[in-house]
Amino acid sequence: MKLLAGRPKDLDDVTAIVATRTDTLDLDYVRDTLRLLEDALGQSDLLPALDESLSRARRR
Repeated sequence: MKLLAGRPKDLDDVTAIVATRTDTLDLDYVRDTLRLLEDALGQSDLLPALDESLSRARRR
């Protein structure tokens, strides 16, 4: 939902969640859900936003 909202604070929150939950986060499930949302909403920016958050989390 944070990625869907897309505000800067939400994206920072996603990065923080990913950084602290890397070992327990089911990224396959998250990606599948984001694909469904992108298809349903006609968007293509959710998966790239997740990838950017993952990148930012790794740089921390």
